[in-house]
Formats: sequence, structure tokens, C-alpha cells
Amino acid sequence: MNGRLRPAPWSELHVLAGLWLAVLAYVIPFFLIQPVANLFGAQAGFRDAGDAFEKAARVASWADLALARAAAGNPLPEPPRLLGDPVAARVAWVMALVSSALFVAVALLAPRRPLREVLGAVGLDRFDAGRLWLPALCVAIAYPLTGLYAAAVRALGLGPLIPSPSPEGLEPVLRDPAALALYGLATVVAAPVSEEAVYRGLAFTGTLRWGFWPAAAFSSALFALSHRELATLLPFFAIGLVIAWLYARSGSLWDAVAFHVLFNGLSFILLLARY
Repeated sequence: MNGRLRPAPWSELHVLAGLWLAVLAYVIPFFLIQPVANLFGAQAGFRDAGDAFEKAARVASWADLALARAAAGNPLPEPPRLLGDPVAARVAWVMALVSSALFVAVALLAPRRPLREVLGAVGLDRFDAGRLWLPALCVAIAYPLTGLYAAAVRALGLGPLIPSPSPEGLEPVLRDPAALALYGLATVVAAPVSEEAVYRGLAFTGTLRWGFWPAAAFSSALFALSHRELATLLPFFAIGLVIAWLYARSGSLWDAVAFHVLFNGLSFILLLARY
């Protein structure tokens, strides 16, 4: 089943090269976060020091060391840094936007074809607003199902598979309006465009000659693994299959982007509602 979509004019080698470049597009900005944050005067990391238990453990460890040094007449140690710096959090999400831009560049350049040919092959030159009801309907079905999955694994006591109630490391973001705005831009706009460009536009279309299901499974596995969390592996793999189906049915990557924007946008709205 591939609907209006046809296999891309680039090969699996182009897909593999693009995926390696995408890894670099993620890793390099990530490792630049702290050095760039330091240039702006941020001293702490861009994440808090774990949960309440981790923070308490660090404080207790510092207190023990401080007492020992005080008894020996030595200078007291520096207090532990428990809270992420908002400036570092802003830099982190700016770097996420940079990474997203690099992802798009990889997806467009890795096929080594003229830009117009690449845009036509992935359907970015075709947009039909009248068709957006279907991605919206799929989100309306898929989002509650992910909640049911989370409830099921929680009821079964499958600890490693229980998703976190909110993404890890967001405490400094939620304390700073500028960081929160950058987070929203990165997750609701930039990530859907860049991830769909790589995982569906480059990888799925580039392997569609294998058949719909092998290509969909391959791109969905990449998509799920890229989120680096065991708890989201199965639901994100399933979501990847839905997105691949939408894309193949319409022949336009915009349908995949629309689903992703709506899904992430709903998550962002619920995050704001909780906090």
C-alpha cells in the first residue's frame, strides 16, 4: 500500500549517509549547549539535579562533607547546584532549533538531487488544506490510545515502560517564560518539520521500494529510537506507522507534518495546563 507516493529516486546508501549526518546534526549542537551557555554567564547545567530524592541526597552529601571540613578547620565546600540555570535552558532550546534546521538541510542534501526534484519526491510541493481533517482525526484517536497504553503498563507494574508524566529536564524551562517559548517553538513547529523530513521524507521514501510495511517499520523504528526512552518505544513506533500511512496515502509530507504538529501541540497545551 503506497497510495499516491512513489519510491524516491535516491538509494539506500543516500538514506544511510543522511542518517549518519542527522546523528551529527543532533550531537554537535547538544555538546555546544554548555560552552555557549557559559559565554552568556550561565554556570549551572540546563537541567535540575534529578528529582526531590536526588536533590536531598546531594544536600545530605554536601552537609556531611561540610561538617567534616568544619571540624578540621578547613574551608567549607561550595554548595551543590540543584537547579538548572534558565539561561542555559534558553541556550539548550536554541540549540534544539539549530539541530532542527540541520536536520532539514540533511534531508534535502543527502539525496544529492536537485532541490526541486527532492521537494517533488517527498510531496512538499503539494499542499491540500482540505485534507487536514484526516491527520486531525488520527491525532484524536492516537492521543487517547497512548494514554491507555500508559495506564495499562502502570497497572501491570511494568516500571521501565511507564512513561514520565512530563518530559525529563523541563523544570528550568517551566520557570522561565523565554525558555518555555523556545521549547514550544522547538517541539511544536521545528521538531515536526525536521523529524518528518528525515524519518519520513528521506528514510521512508528512500526505502519505499522495499514495500510499504518494511519501509514504514524501518522509519518508525528510527523515529521511536531517536527519542531515547524505553517507555515511549512502543507507542512512538505505532505513531510512526500511522504517520507513514498518512504520508503514503496523500503523497504529501505536509500531512505527516500536520499530524506531528497537532500531536506535539496537544502535548504542549496539556503541559501548560498542568503547570
